[in-house]
Amino acid sequence: DNNQGGASGGAGGSGEFRPAVDVFDTESAFVVHVSLPGAKKEDVAVNWDADKSELVIGGVITRPGDEEFLKTLALDERREVGAFDRKVRLGSRANPAQVDVDAIGAKLEDGILRIEVPKLDKDYVEIRKVDVE
Repeated sequence: DNNQGGASGGAGGSGEFRPAVDVFDTESAFVVHVSLPGAKKEDVAVNWDADKSELVIGGVITRPGDEEFLKTLALDERREVGAFDRKVRLGSRANPAQVDVDAIGAKLEDGILRIEVPKLDKDYVEIRKVDVE
């Protein structure tokens, strides 16, 4: 599977890798850390899928250097290069996260994408005034 023969051409398999994720469930927000070493913020997209209560993180990480330089690749061990697509469910299927979609923020720093997903106040979501006639 992982042969040590010369420099192999291109990425093996689908070429997609699955970045590692930490999820912190604090009182006021979900905080998600995604390991993306070498990523540029313009090559990373973060979306919220409300139907599935999922963060969808996608993009591409390229090796630095021009084409001539990249042809000299002699050892190919960095798995976090190429296209990636990662879905992270917040809450559970039975109890999906109630989040403030407009306030979701993301910041790429030191190879870590930090996504903050503020929770809606439960009472705020649940209580709806009903007019009594």
